[in-house]
Amino acid sequence: MASLIRGDWTHRRGDSGGARAVSADIDKPRPAIAWSWGPEHGGRLDQVRIAGEHVVVATMASGDPAAPDWAHAIVYVLDASTGREVARRVLPDPMPVAALIVDAGEVHVVATRRGEPIFWYVLSSPDLTPRHRRVVVTTGSIEHDDVLDAWAAPTGHLWLEIYAVAGEERRHLFACVQADAIAKSPATCSYEETPAAEGTAVARDACAEGNELFAPVGGRWFGTQPSVPPALARLDPGQGAPLLSAQNLSWARATVVGPRAHLHAVAGGGTICAVVAAEDPERPQRARIEAFGMDRTSGVVLWRALSDRVALRPPLGGRARVARRPNGEILFQGLGVDGAPSTPLVCARPDGRLDTILLGARGRYVLDAALGDTVLVHRENKDGAVQVGGFAVDGEGRLLGRRAVETWAIDAGDLGGGTTVYAGGGAVMVRGARGLSAVRL
Repeated sequence: MASLIRGDWTHRRGDSGGARAVSADIDKPRPAIAWSWGPEHGGRLDQVRIAGEHVVVATMASGDPAAPDWAHAIVYVLDASTGREVARRVLPDPMPVAALIVDAGEVHVVATRRGEPIFWYVLSSPDLTPRHRRVVVTTGSIEHDDVLDAWAAPTGHLWLEIYAVAGEERRHLFACVQADAIAKSPATCSYEETPAAEGTAVARDACAEGNELFAPVGGRWFGTQPSVPPALARLDPGQGAPLLSAQNLSWARATVVGPRAHLHAVAGGGTICAVVAAEDPERPQRARIEAFGMDRTSGVVLWRALSDRVALRPPLGGRARVARRPNGEILFQGLGVDGAPSTPLVCARPDGRLDTILLGARGRYVLDAALGDTVLVHRENKDGAVQVGGFAVDGEGRLLGRRAVETWAIDAGDLGGGTTVYAGGGAVMVRGARGLSAVRL
């Protein structure tokens, strides 16, 4: 049987729930580069999404050195099997793409930069015919630096994660964007009043299920004083503004506290799961990891796993990779500011067990997705070449515990750095700043 990769990659973390999970049947893989593509304008590739038989790519054209802020984003649709261009659309406003979603036959593009309006475009898929262009109107004294993530809801509204400026503070806001049916008036926002300021522009790994957004709320570390663990807020657009109340702020709360504690959420199958990582203040080379799952409807905790013995390459940052495997296991890997792994692969199971696994001899591989029963990973070598591979992590040695066994690997070449790997449409898609390559198994 030939290896098959099915499914879509419609949001930043795979789907609206952030599962980074793609269905696949991989039998005797023989990886090979099926096609490679780069925009003829020679600019930067920003984001890739996969839906059905098409790949959507957002790019930024090379600007005029005399007017660097007047470059326009160009969206392409490619045939997933051949890499042939199906359609393209130059966006009318000279803004970089901040978020890209493919949902229900539409491509949602959010474009902005600091000090400029937030534009929300909807294009038809796959021909990229314009459906509407809206300006998102912020309320009160809120100004934004950037849009970090976005989710499309079944009722037609859009969730945005905004890195905002409020006085001298920088903070994350989760905005629910509503728009009129005839697409003539501006889209308006209502905000979560986030309780803690945040110092860096890193997406918080919220997740959406139905019309609701489950948004991480940062914890607080006071050293010898009582500290506050991270929490998960349940936001519903039907509640009105402000979206965050004392009730839904405490919808789910972790137990782990410590410096640099961050929560990452993933949804699927009616369950909301979270992974929390924090530095151990007494052992700088260790991290405390907690994972738990909750019933979305009742909020009842279904399972919880905890470990304070996870090796850490400090400091622990807010970046991480989380994936949900078909067997319900949650995979987690912390990433440093350079994008390299700061923790081994952490596997949390619904039976309460938590294991750590080293991906490769030196643990340099970055988790990308749960690809069927295997784990999709990549690493960038010093010469710029990208190596993509698949690991089986279900084997258990008699003395060493669970181990990762490489089942396939391929060198995808130098794509310009900043590698991101996706899967869907029959292939593994490897994106760099300059090009995109499709790997068939």
